[in-house]
Amino acid sequence: MGSLRSGGTVFSALLGSTLALAGCELDEVTLAEPRDTPVVEAYIVVGDGTDQVSAFLHWTLGTRPGRDLRDVTVTLQKEGSGEFGLFPRPLEDCLSDELLEEVDGVCFASSDAEGYFHPGDRVELEVLLPEGEQLRSATEIPQDIGFLNPHPNITRCALPPGRHLDLVWNRSPGVWAYSAETEINKLREALVQDGIEIEVDSVALSGLAVSDADTTIVFPQEFGVFERFDLDQEIALALQAGLPVGAEAKITVGALDQNYVNWIRGGNFNPSGPVRVSSIQGPGIGVFGSVVRRTLSVVGGDPVLLPGHLVPSCLPPAASNAARPITGTGS
Repeated sequence: MGSLRSGGTVFSALLGSTLALAGCELDEVTLAEPRDTPVVEAYIVVGDGTDQVSAFLHWTLGTRPGRDLRDVTVTLQKEGSGEFGLFPRPLEDCLSDELLEEVDGVCFASSDAEGYFHPGDRVELEVLLPEGEQLRSATEIPQDIGFLNPHPNITRCALPPGRHLDLVWNRSPGVWAYSAETEINKLREALVQDGIEIEVDSVALSGLAVSDADTTIVFPQEFGVFERFDLDQEIALALQAGLPVGAEAKITVGALDQNYVNWIRGGNFNPSGPVRVSSIQGPGIGVFGSVVRRTLSVVGGDPVLLPGHLVPSCLPPAASNAARPITGTGS
């Protein structure tokens, strides 16, 4: 033990000499307590379905209760129009069911947003905090998109077994990315016909196109890129072969503005989690993003076998009449 103390003394002396020779001084530093900063997550979603305009407010550290944000004022202004106010609403108007118990905050939304905002509109956001401070942002809603394949007039179609659908939409100039999501239902009954027994009856899968010119995705083959590690292997293999007969899917493609993409994006190597870029100006952070979405319903099965023969084929006539690819091997 004596030698350890001696060694420590020598090391201390050497360190002191080195610092003295370098002309360094050790100053006492006091670390300030981190401040709980307001976070605004505001979105405008237009297109198919009900238009949605909402703003969810919470705190970065969660040391302050969400009720402290109930007295804020949230307004939107579209160029050439008056102010459009958002008001306190149930959390369900801002959050998905799985997040309702996870985040303490307040929701502001409007029940009168249908048809008020349109693709191409520039919209400004202002959040007035109880202390009088302001948070500001702006978004330009992406230009409209629509499906080119299947035919633009088709909103529900049938995909024959063993086939894939090249889903194509028009380019939205200046958009930063396109999201593609699908919810596939009635899988349990559809797959049991092929001898596959699964516990879940539906899955939600997603895909992403990362440029404004990337306007094609193959359904269902190219969906599930973000769920590949969690998706049941039997379901994944079945979907690679096409949409099972009897299954039903709802596909939603969204054109995303710059603010939206910067808030959800992740880096190529980012151990700390998603790289989020705030689009909020003022004493807070967050996002004010916008999306234009289009939806298509797809049923697994031959069109001529569906009830009433009222559901057209998802495939163009030439492709529908072509021989189906062989998905298995014979002995």
